[in-house]
Amino acid sequence: MEAQAYHAIHGSPYAGATSIFNNPASGVNSIYKYDLTLFSFQTTVAANYLTLLNTTLTNPSNAILSFDEGRNSHYAHQNLDLNLFSLQYKIDEKRSFSIGLRGRMYNHLKTSPLIGNDTITSNLSFLKVNRTTPFIDGYITHAGWLETNLNYSQVLVESKNQRLTGGITVNLLRGLSGAYTKINKISVSEFVNGKDTGYGLVSGGVKYAYSNNYDNANANISSSQLVKDFLKNSLSRIGISLGMEYSIYNNEIVYNNPINYSWKIGLSIMDIGHNTFKPSEYSGNFYTPKANITDAVVGDKFSNIPAIDAFRDSLKTMFQNYDAITSNYTISTPTRIIVNIDKNLGHHFAVNTELNMNLFSTANYAKLHTRELTLLTVTPRFETILFGCYMPIQYNTQGNLWIGAALKFGPLTIGLHDISWTKKISTINGGGYILFSLHPFNTKKVVSRFDCPE
Repeated sequence: MEAQAYHAIHGSPYAGATSIFNNPASGVNSIYKYDLTLFSFQTTVAANYLTLLNTTLTNPSNAILSFDEGRNSHYAHQNLDLNLFSLQYKIDEKRSFSIGLRGRMYNHLKTSPLIGNDTITSNLSFLKVNRTTPFIDGYITHAGWLETNLNYSQVLVESKNQRLTGGITVNLLRGLSGAYTKINKISVSEFVNGKDTGYGLVSGGVKYAYSNNYDNANANISSSQLVKDFLKNSLSRIGISLGMEYSIYNNEIVYNNPINYSWKIGLSIMDIGHNTFKPSEYSGNFYTPKANITDAVVGDKFSNIPAIDAFRDSLKTMFQNYDAITSNYTISTPTRIIVNIDKNLGHHFAVNTELNMNLFSTANYAKLHTRELTLLTVTPRFETILFGCYMPIQYNTQGNLWIGAALKFGPLTIGLHDISWTKKISTINGGGYILFSLHPFNTKKVVSRFDCPE
């Protein structure tokens, strides 16, 4: 679960089990003796090449999908997570542990500057509008995995007006699905044959690989057997996350507890590690185009592809060189540093500010990475143990400014990353989340002996 995208609850003492996915040291600062998150789902999407026209709340069926005009470096980034369960338990006021199981998926696409519009319907029309484009370059990276999280946090130093906690999470990874495609500077030349104009491949290549557990999937296999086969053919790895959290209390406070802090400052490094995948036998690297490979020839070769082996064979007939990909490949998890500052304003109001710094770029052609979209987020919130109202404002890595909203009603939290989808014209950006967790809902039962007298 990509809990850093649950912006509403960042820094909150009511975050419960999900808080450790933003900072492993925060579990012991939870207000709850225990918290069981039964289910949560989150997805985030950022893209610059698709636009929804005529989108309204009353007539969503009138929406029209449109490509942005002009020459653009197109991108699309999406992450998704499904929290199957997460349990956090405070052993005492100074120690806490958590365990959770979740599925995560990251998809990244980016191209070199290309011209796109709604009139493109074929290879010929695409190459025609891009006849002045020097080359075609881009990549797609996909990674999906199961993850078991084992977390421990404890108080390291505490005095009357301050508290320092530390935490570690060991991530047990199982890479289920991994794939990538790289288009390496394919260039074309224009030629005229009588009244016809065509385009032929001149240079460049294509490289792709996908995990071999897809080779065993077919229409005759049951869904349960398919899951077993995917698990059987996947590889395991270990990742780690580390964090510290420093809380400052007012001089007037007699005892420290998770909700009466004045400032809370967190520093964490999340998702150190990678997933490893076995390549399918149909994966390969194709480069140096053969002579007379025109847009018409390409169209004929890929007009009727019954299976992936036929796709590979068609590519082999187009390029002079072919290298089979046989070695395992790795795709990094979204390693990042998170700095989180939470200010308690009193009377159940607070403001959280978070800086999320990715350590890897997905644009690196030589290596395969995943990364988060979040960069800087400021979240004002009003929150009690039963109710919460939040307004995350975030500026992401793609330069998008999103204004979100979320509500908490007892065990249920629902939020949107960006509410601009209500406009008549909006790009495909944003996403949302839902979280359902169980814990004590009586403050007298959840706050420890450090609770201030009422």
